Amino acid sequence: MNHQEAKDLLKNLLPEDSLSLIKVEVFRLSWQGKGYNIIAEETGYDHDYVRKSGSLLWQELTELLETSVTKRNFRPLIEAQLNKIQKTVTQIPEYPGAPMLFSSPYYVERTDEEHQAYAQMQRPGSLIRVKGPRKMGKSSLMLRMMDHADELSYKQVILDLQMADSSMLGDLDKLLRWTCLQFANQLGLEDKIDEYWNELIGPKLSCTSYMQDYLLAQGDVVVIAINEVNLIFDYPDVSRDFLALLRSWHEEAKHNKVMQGLRQVLIYSTEVYVQLDLNLSPFNVGLPIELKPFNDEQLSTLAQSYGFNWPADGSIQSPIRVLQTHLGGHPYLTQLVFYTLATKEGFIESPSETLQQVLKEGSESNGLFSDYLQHILVAIMNNQDAMSAFRKIRKDKDAKLSRIEMYQLESLGVVKLQNGQVSTSCKVISDFLASQIG
Repeated sequence: MNHQEAKDLLKNLLPEDSLSLIKVEVFRLSWQGKGYNIIAEETGYDHDYVRKSGSLLWQELTELLETSVTKRNFRPLIEAQLNKIQKTVTQIPEYPGAPMLFSSPYYVERTDEEHQAYAQMQRPGSLIRVKGPRKMGKSSLMLRMMDHADELSYKQVILDLQMADSSMLGDLDKLLRWTCLQFANQLGLEDKIDEYWNELIGPKLSCTSYMQDYLLAQGDVVVIAINEVNLIFDYPDVSRDFLALLRSWHEEAKHNKVMQGLRQVLIYSTEVYVQLDLNLSPFNVGLPIELKPFNDEQLSTLAQSYGFNWPADGSIQSPIRVLQTHLGGHPYLTQLVFYTLATKEGFIESPSETLQQVLKEGSESNGLFSDYLQHILVAIMNNQDAMSAFRKIRKDKDAKLSRIEMYQLESLGVVKLQNGQVSTSCKVISDFLASQIG
């Protein structure tokens, strides 16, 4: 059992606000049969602190399970409880859409991407860029990265630009003040923005001073994940300065020991289409991770987690090929299909027919995919350039699109870019939009 698995298991049993790093480590290492002395040596905590934390943990589990739980007997009791949880999960699949826990049986691992991200995170001053359209699994990967940061005893901050008002996104000073306030709040620090803000040096240097001289001054490693970075692209002037600031923090770490404690994770749906000096852009440095649709093997793995034995055998008529043909391996849409099949009465009697029916009805007004498709439709109808670009590629698959047109369609998940070539990403999405806007 690794740290994340231990943490997720305890989350299923105890309130999250009662958990702490030391409790998770006592639980994990006790599971391996290690005594308090060894746990203290491996974690670096004081022996008495480890023992007291363990005693508190067993007491909380005793109250939960209504039976005496000790370090000697906890494992079989927890295993029995875990079996109950797993049976419940098997009987009632979780509805798709939310970021998935590390222990979710329905999470399809992106092994290479995860290992690369974990390794990069340990490098001083590192920057990781995670790119992918909406509902492609970015948030789930981000949570795994933050769990890994927790395992390394790094502090974490998640800055979600979806939570920022448009008035802030359009004003650099307000945006950076809001950013610093979010950092301090999530790190449990006092707000000292006014002490560091200086109109004479401007908001970028003020923000950097706040970061370097206050937030990182204790020598802790802090991982900052900025979600939906692409939202700032609609504000070109602010975007240029904000993105250049992120790049400068990464560059500063090359010769500034304090800034080496900052690790950045940028989450976005498309490349920036604001004109940036290459030397000021954060999108040509660090580790790039692009989340792609599921391949046949990943779809087969997902099918098995729902109890369906659908091999990736390459057969044109196989359920995996049918799913790829219609949904292009889109993680969220395929999750919706599997959830529906797993909870549908009579499915086992005629799997092929039921699958075809679900896919056929999915794009209807109240169909399985309707909410997702309506979101794309509204977005594209509010953007004349994107609408025009979609019509171009429907008319001629080899049509040349401008850089902005390509990126706008890509961010919506309508097209995919490969070696400079544009193609529709998903038959269901493409056919739906064609039926609505031509």
